Amino acid sequence: MKPLRQTETTHAPAHWTGPVPTPGACPGVKADGSIHSLPQVSLKAGRKALLDYFNNGWALTEVLFSGLAGEEAFYRRPYHKLRHPMIFYYVHPVALYVNKLRVAGLLDGPVNADFEQLFETGVDEMRWDDLHEGNPDIWPLLAEAQAYRRQVYDIIRKLIETHPLLDEPITQESLAWALVMGFEHERIHLETSSVLMREMPVEFLRRPREWPAFEALKNTKDYPTNAMVRLPAGEATLGKPHDFPTFGWDNEYGSEARAVRPFSASKFLISNGEFLEFVKAGGYANEKYWSKDGWAWRRYRNTKWPTFWIQDGPAGLHQYRLRTIFEVIPLQMDWPVCVNFHEAKAYCTWRTERDRSAMPYRLLTEAEHNAMRDGAANKYNSDLATGGESPVDALAANGKGFHDVFGNVWQWCEDHFHPLEGAAPHPYYDDFSLPCYDGEHQMILGGSFISTGDEAGAWSRFHFRPHFFQHAGFRIARSEDGNPDSGAKVIEAK
Repeated sequence: MKPLRQTETTHAPAHWTGPVPTPGACPGVKADGSIHSLPQVSLKAGRKALLDYFNNGWALTEVLFSGLAGEEAFYRRPYHKLRHPMIFYYVHPVALYVNKLRVAGLLDGPVNADFEQLFETGVDEMRWDDLHEGNPDIWPLLAEAQAYRRQVYDIIRKLIETHPLLDEPITQESLAWALVMGFEHERIHLETSSVLMREMPVEFLRRPREWPAFEALKNTKDYPTNAMVRLPAGEATLGKPHDFPTFGWDNEYGSEARAVRPFSASKFLISNGEFLEFVKAGGYANEKYWSKDGWAWRRYRNTKWPTFWIQDGPAGLHQYRLRTIFEVIPLQMDWPVCVNFHEAKAYCTWRTERDRSAMPYRLLTEAEHNAMRDGAANKYNSDLATGGESPVDALAANGKGFHDVFGNVWQWCEDHFHPLEGAAPHPYYDDFSLPCYDGEHQMILGGSFISTGDEAGAWSRFHFRPHFFQHAGFRIARSEDGNPDSGAKVIEAK
């Protein structure tokens, strides 16, 4: 099963294992040929809507993976060795469809038992030095992976078109919950796979012609002044109603009312330009700004600037370019910075010192993020409306004065990932959330430019380890009642 290596390959029509992403042939493809996400499907919408949503998600994955420039790119390990090679993530969502449909009783047996075992489970490393060496010879040929994808696509499409269960609305108690679970699981991996590609050497990638365009790029050092917006005390109610007519992951359900003390938060996400001030001030060289674990991570990686910045000149000049998923562009000063939790917290500590703020800056809490929402149908940079981040002031503020409450980049929070009161694992995926209620995963909220479906919705609650990179940034916040404690939910690490 050792893969045949080659330096480049072209994608003939046979590359597509589902709908060909062209206008009229594939849902979500616009007249200019660019692909975007459909809104999350209603579970009451019927077969046609379910099939369109399935086809759209499948095509989004295939367009993303068409950005790998040759077979070698599918088998290359990430530089940090904390994840599998890309061939795993090309097949894993498909294997999960099969496994969950079997658990629900909608498939009688395996499609390829070896694949469905090999590609069942990913990697969740405990620490930044918990390296996953793996066996490079276990992965199948790319042609075999493509054949498997075609086979499973045909099975799922036929199930959607013909199964009598889909004549009725889908609920959490329906066997068909396993089908829509597969829809949303694939969309999670659309995003996480795009991050792994962003971490790869750029020579292994090419921008797919179907990928959405960026906002107009700028060659300027300007970025907006980021004022603090104050909100009064209030209450935030968390939790997705059990009968809400879209799919949700188990951690979204339950219900909690949280008191929100007076606080202020930056109207914009922290921009590359603002974060460059921290870099120039020696923020990465000064241990006093970092947590113990954050400083250990920084030293281990010898990190001196954000991971998606590329040095463009001699050390000390502080000139950088920006790595996007498929290419390198001038550093866009008014785009939100992408950093991990450790870097975001170090910036908050430095910023407190720089501003001589009596009340320390910190990250948002989950309750505060909910309090910032206004309930209106605002426009956000999500669902692949654009092919990357966009300026932090590109879209209008919501009714409470905040930009990008959703979309653009995820927002790191002070809270550990935790269940809401009354939440319970779903029997079709009983270990989706439960292992991560461990005090080792930080919450991220709001979604990013490539968050689609449930991830892009108001109920979404996601999490990553603090050293992990996602299309994630942050905004700063501070308490305004004299009590520096954020009130975040914190779990003692196991």
